[in-house]
Formats: sequence, C-alpha cells, structure tokens
Amino acid sequence: MSHPRRMRRLFPEASSASATSVACIDAPRRIRNTVIDFSSLALPADVRRALADAFWNHFGVRRRGQVLLHWAYIKVFVRFAAESHALESLADIRDELLIRYIEWLNAQRRSNGQPWSPWGRAGPYISLRKLLQWLLRCRPGVLGPLHFPFNPFPWRNRDGGRVQRLPARQLRAILKACERDISALRELRARGERARIGEGSDAHHSLGALLQAIDGRYGGIVPAHLAFAARGEGALRRALVRHGGTHHVEPYLYPRSESLLPYYLALLIHSAGNPEPIAELSCDCLQPIPLLDDRQTLIWAKRRAGHIQRRSFASTDPFEPPALVRELKAWTGRLRAHAPQELRDRLLLFKGPRGINAWSAATAKAVIRSDFCPRHDLPRFALASIRPSVLSAFYRASGDLLQVKAVANHRELATTVRYVQGPEVEREHHTRIAALQAAFLGQIRSPTRRAERAESSTPLPTRPPVAPSVASVSMFGFDCKDPLAGIAPGTHRGELCSHFLGCFTCPNAIISPDPASLARILQAREHLQAAASQVHPARFEALYAPLLRILEEDVLTRFSASELAAAIPWRSTLPPLPELR
Repeated sequence: MSHPRRMRRLFPEASSASATSVACIDAPRRIRNTVIDFSSLALPADVRRALADAFWNHFGVRRRGQVLLHWAYIKVFVRFAAESHALESLADIRDELLIRYIEWLNAQRRSNGQPWSPWGRAGPYISLRKLLQWLLRCRPGVLGPLHFPFNPFPWRNRDGGRVQRLPARQLRAILKACERDISALRELRARGERARIGEGSDAHHSLGALLQAIDGRYGGIVPAHLAFAARGEGALRRALVRHGGTHHVEPYLYPRSESLLPYYLALLIHSAGNPEPIAELSCDCLQPIPLLDDRQTLIWAKRRAGHIQRRSFASTDPFEPPALVRELKAWTGRLRAHAPQELRDRLLLFKGPRGINAWSAATAKAVIRSDFCPRHDLPRFALASIRPSVLSAFYRASGDLLQVKAVANHRELATTVRYVQGPEVEREHHTRIAALQAAFLGQIRSPTRRAERAESSTPLPTRPPVAPSVASVSMFGFDCKDPLAGIAPGTHRGELCSHFLGCFTCPNAIISPDPASLARILQAREHLQAAASQVHPARFEALYAPLLRILEEDVLTRFSASELAAAIPWRSTLPPLPELR
C-alpha cells in the first residue's frame, strides 16, 4: 500500500512579474480623461506606494466618478503635507499627524473667505482614514498603531441642504415632456425607415440612400468630415450637409446625448430609482414574470444597498420601461459594436463629440440645464429630487407606507419614512388628525348622533354606515358610536351589535369622564359583583367575569380618585339594572 504524497506547504518566492507589479503599483493609470499618477505626488516614496496600494485595492473597484473623487481628496492631503512639512516617511503617520490634518482642514477658506462646508472637510479626511484602515487591516506592519478621532466633523449631515421635493404637478409636466420627445424621436426613426425603402438610390439626393451608404461603408456610424475627404467621398459629405449635417442625421441611426435624456428621465420616474444606478442599466435589465405574459420586471443593481432592485410594469404600454428598454436596445445596436469593451453591456449608449460613451448622471444634468428645461419651459430641477418626490406622491395617493416601501425597494421601513417626510405630507397628516379629533370630540360632546355626517375632504371608498336615530347607550353606560357598524364577530353592517353588553373592548365604545357616566360604570361593577353569588359559577366565569375584570383592571384605573369620588353621589339617582341570569 502506497502512502499519499506529502503536500508542499511552502509558498514559492515572488516571481519577477509579481515583483514588477508591486514595484509599479504607483504607475499612472487613465480613467476617463484623467491620469491618476501617484508617482507624481509630492510625497515620500514609501508613502506614495502605500497609498497607491490601498487606493487601487480599496477604491479601484468603484465607479469611475467615485475613483476620481477620491483622487481629488488624495491631492488635498498632498497639499497638507506640502504646507505642513510634517510627513517625511510612513513612520510619521501617527495620531498627531491626523489631528494636525483635521486642524488644517478646519482652517481652509474658500475664495470668498468662508470656511469649507462640513462635508468639504469631512470628505478628504474620511477618504484618507479608509486608506489607512485598509493598510492596517491588509498590510500589517506597514503602519504603527493608530487611533482615529471620533466624529471630528459633527453635524455634517444635519447642516446639509435638504433635497427639495417636486410637486406632483411638476413631475407630471416632466413626464409629459419626456413622452412628447420620445414620440418625436419615434416618428423621426420611422421616417428614416420609410426613406430607406422609398424611391431613389442616389445618396446625393435621397435620405434613405444616404443612411444605407453610411451603414454599408462606415458600419452605421457617421464619420468625421476628414474621413470623407480621405476616402474621396466629397459628394457624400455634401449630401450629409444637405440633409442637416451630422447633428440631424445621427438620430436616424443612433442616439445622441440629448436624445437619451427623455428615455432616462422616464425610466427614472417610473422606477423611482436612484440617478446613477438607473444610468448604469444593463441590456439584460428586463425579466419575464411567470404566468403574467403582459408584465415584465425591470431590475437594476444598487451597489450602496448591496442587493438587486426590481419593479414590474406592463409590457404593452408604449411609455413604460419595458417598451423603452426594447426600443433603446434596438436603437443603440450600431453603437454597441464600436463601443469600448467595458461599455458594451450598458443600455444607455450615445455618440458624443469624443466618441461613443455611456450615459451618466453628470451627462443628464448638463443636458437638463442646456436643452431640456429651456426647450419645454420647465423650471430647473435636480435629479436627486426625483426619487423622494415620486415616493412622496405614492404615499399621498395610497397612504400606505408598506406599499411605498415595496416601490422603493427599501429593507427598513424607517428609511421609507425619511424619504416621504416633507411639508406637503406633514400638512396632510395634520389635516387628517384634526378631522379625526373633531369627529371624536363631536361624538363625546353630543348626546345624540347627527343625522347626517359632515362631508370628509377625502371620502373613503367604503359605504357610509347606517346611523341610529336616537342615542345608543348600553346597559353599563357606554355611548356607542354606531351599534349597527357590524364590528362584532358574526354581524354585518346594518345589524344590531350582538355584543351590546360587552362594550368594554369595542373600538366604538366612548367613555366620558363626567360623573353621571362614571356613576353608571360603578353601578355596573357592583351589579356584576352581586351577580357572582346568584349566577351559576360556570356561566358567570364564561359571560360576566371577563367584563368585571376589564372594568376593575382597565376601565376604572384610567380615572383619578377625585373623579370616582365625584361620581358616588350620582349612584343613588340611577335606575336599577336588570337582573343578570
């Protein structure tokens, strides 16, 4: 019998390739149009390499915009190191250096002399703290022990401006403007398809022939004027100019940045999503729903939440997300083949002055400011205000926080509450509470019910209950708001309550603190206590003992001794109660 071969448990030494990669960790890298070069920073060499190692391993996997933001924060720390002359090696990164950095941030001023905002100071510090924490965790021994100050920039969230909610009227106006633009773009593409199959094959005169020539000779992408000249196709260039130029011909073939905005805003409003995750929708964002052929689910990733977001929509509505997604996939097909490899899975692609690019929230803000709002005569709005505005509109329409929580894809109901809180919702809450309080006080103060109810500002969809014509007082002195409401088990609206003697636990019961009512309650307690010696024990325990316990342990304990003492003289004026059997 042969013994198994012993496993070698010694790791091989680092190869030359891995050593080279470690040595070049601070080599320049390009993200968008920015070159991130740690080797160019005015920092000691060991500090540059350590920060670069932490930066690319911790922040490098995030979105490109976030990577560039943290790079800007690193350059703030470089300014501090250059001005303070307090950093000569990794050994200088101690608690005292962090405190000096915080004090330096607090001393910074804008061009107008005002200090930096709390988040303007907290951002660079938090970015550096995360890098140092990563080094302590993943590169033990590189740094000495560090103790980070607790909350050096308090109230940074409180002092930030609250996102302004858009009124429902403005949301509808934005959505209607998007639908008008989408309809116009659909008609434009349909006109191009009709021109392709129409008469005329001369690209110098026919729009359809021009589009076919661009598809056949240039892969469906309108080239620059220099490309026409290099290939000797001056006639084709003149035809392009004759039909409106690149700006007018490109939307027949693929979207430009201003063409994508109405689709993006419609997706954002319908899904109630966050701006960046909706901008990063992938081509496979639609999923079918089993057994529901007329509906599809829109899914997208929200990295900050750490789980997939989803909402279902009708697949046949021409302006809901399923139809928009299918349309965008077909419209961006020509761009997808020429897009960079990392962008080919993105749904929202467009061709801009610098080539094919993916949609982003920053692009949307620029188009809203320069084209969309002026053209539709709309007030300026922020992308961040759309999600809370849509959720607040859902809450005002439904009044159900759980339903809004499902729409928002929130895990905690407290998060939904923070989203829907606002002046309009607070006013509606106060109005509803005032109406309920007025109705409650009216029932207590009135000896009889009104024949007609006051019309409510928000009528309920239920059928109005049948009101009795006289006061409804139970045997034990409780005013009943509506004995015909059908609240008791086994009864229906319009039938007399079968538990008319058990009003202690009924939600319609009203207990007034006046001496006459309390005297009747005291009389009822004495009557039930006396019945304990007259009624069969089993029957008393089943019917009357629960009522006596509620009277003694719940109802009477709610009143003070002075109120009960004031009710005792009224006890002798009450008629006797019927005998309990």
